[in-house]
Formats: sequence, C-alpha cells, structure tokens
Amino acid sequence: MSLLVVGSVALDSVETPFGRCDDVLGGSGTYFAAAASLLTKVSVVGVIGDDFPLGDLEFLRRRGVDLDGLEKVAGKTFRWRGRYGFDLNTAETLETQLNVFEHFSPRLGAQARRAERIFLGNIDPELQIRVLDQAERPRLVCADTMNYWINSRRAELLKLLPRVDVLMVNDSEVRQLAGESNVMKAAHAAQRMGAKSVVIKRGEYGA
Repeated sequence: MSLLVVGSVALDSVETPFGRCDDVLGGSGTYFAAAASLLTKVSVVGVIGDDFPLGDLEFLRRRGVDLDGLEKVAGKTFRWRGRYGFDLNTAETLETQLNVFEHFSPRLGAQARRAERIFLGNIDPELQIRVLDQAERPRLVCADTMNYWINSRRAELLKLLPRVDVLMVNDSEVRQLAGESNVMKAAHAAQRMGAKSVVIKRGEYGA
C-alpha cells in the first residue's frame, strides 16, 4: 500500500464572496485522496451515512482510489457548513454535524496496518490517535486539523502531536494552536509541542 488516508468523506455547504454551494462532496479524506491519486496509489478509511449520494464516489474511483475501507452505516453523513472571506484562506465554521462520525472508530485491515505512509485527515484527534495505535511501523505520518478541533479537543491534539512527522494547518490555525500572533513563532511553538515539521497552508494560492 503506497498511501493510507484516514479522514472525512463529507457533505459540505460553503459560502464565499463569489458564490455558494450546498451539500456538495467534501471532507479532508476526499480531497487529499483526489490530489494524492495523481502521484501514487491511495486507500481511504472513513465512514458515510446512508444518505450519502454514492454517485459522488465515482470521482474517486475514476482516479483509482481504493475505497474498500470506506464504511457505509445507518445515519446521516458528516456535514460541515462554513464561510470564506475574500482571501479564501480562513474558514469560519458556521455548523458542524458529526452525525455518523460521532461514533466512528477506524478499523484498519491487515494491509492498512502495514502502511508506511499515513495521512490523518481533519477529524477528531482521538480518532487520529486510534489509527496510529493500530499502525505497525509507519515511516511518515502527516496530520491535518482545524479550529474546531483545536477548540474542542485540544488535550487530545496535544497527545497526538509528538507522533506526527508533518502537521498541516493554515496560518490562523497555527496561531490559535500556539497562542502566538507571529506565524513563524507559532510554527516553532507547534514543533516544540511535538510535531517534527509544520506546513502552513495558504488557501488563497489553492493550497
């Protein structure tokens, strides 16, 4: 297995100064897998509800993404509603509905446990930790997070960081995590919390 992605496959409603869309394919697992599939083979572990439009998954299948680890369970799919300003960099979370994600516990199959490279998408840090507890010997672990988890699951996030090689956050998130207004100082503070490297995403450039 080249790359294991554990993250949300969601339905997003997004507002920007340039338009809005409702209940469209979203989630950190979705978009990371789509991008990574241009370079390597990708397997996704996640959960969707029985309200998820299964036709949306064809987008990933056409890219060769392995969806065997994507569970479908009774209930509503994870939903996120947010707003972006003109810089398209900072998201304001208007509503988060965990739904089936609230009771989701990732279970890695034998092949997934042997994955050498793992991307932990933007999900509850407790779930990210459970994934690493099952992994046998990953050579590289990358993790994403956001303001919602920094606020609501800070203790769990701080337990996760020493097990992460690369933390991916935007500039407002790293400032929030570190309690530091200067981005560079905030990134170094995140490293002192345990993350070996920190990547600052810049949404206005498409990152």
